[in-house]
Amino acid sequence: MNTYQTKAQIHAFERGAEAFRQGKSQTDNPYPREADYFDFWEQGYLKARDTEAH
Repeated sequence: MNTYQTKAQIHAFERGAEAFRQGKSQTDNPYPREADYFDFWEQGYLKARDTEAH
């Protein structure tokens, strides 16, 4: 992820992390695969998953 992010990108990242904490599946990403926010959501999800694993 680049260092500068828009509020919408940060929001997508946070939504992904929250989805993991709520027990949702990684396939529950609400953004279409071709959307920029898809990757931010997924990165948030994976970051939360990896953080919990440690």
